[in-house]
Amino acid sequence: MKKIIFLPALLLAVLFQLHAQSINNTNWKAYFGEPFNDTLTFHVRGDSSFVTASNGEVLVQTKCVVKGDTLTLSDYSIGQYSCPDMTGKYKIDFQGDNFTATLIEDACEGRAQALHGVKWTKASK
Repeated sequence: MKKIIFLPALLLAVLFQLHAQSINNTNWKAYFGEPFNDTLTFHVRGDSSFVTASNGEVLVQTKCVVKGDTLTLSDYSIGQYSCPDMTGKYKIDFQGDNFTATLIEDACEGRAQALHGVKWTKASK
């Protein structure tokens, strides 16, 4: 009897894991207008990530934490597009090979304006 109850629970857990998506260890692309007028790539690597322009220039480095459908960013690089020591939280909404970041809260106004509502498309490595 215990085996009969365990098997459906196991199948549900496996199906849930297959359906649940993650952005960890992947690359995502999105086009940004001014000041970039370029397709940027968001490289998500475990707990740290970075964004590059199409020419490979690193624009920002950030600590990245993904828990469930929440993405938390905290930049650690210093540069024109960075907000060191400011944390931002975004809800991730998957649709196939795309996800949209919806602002929850972000102390960095520029990042919040740039990322809110952006549709990222999964890119090859």
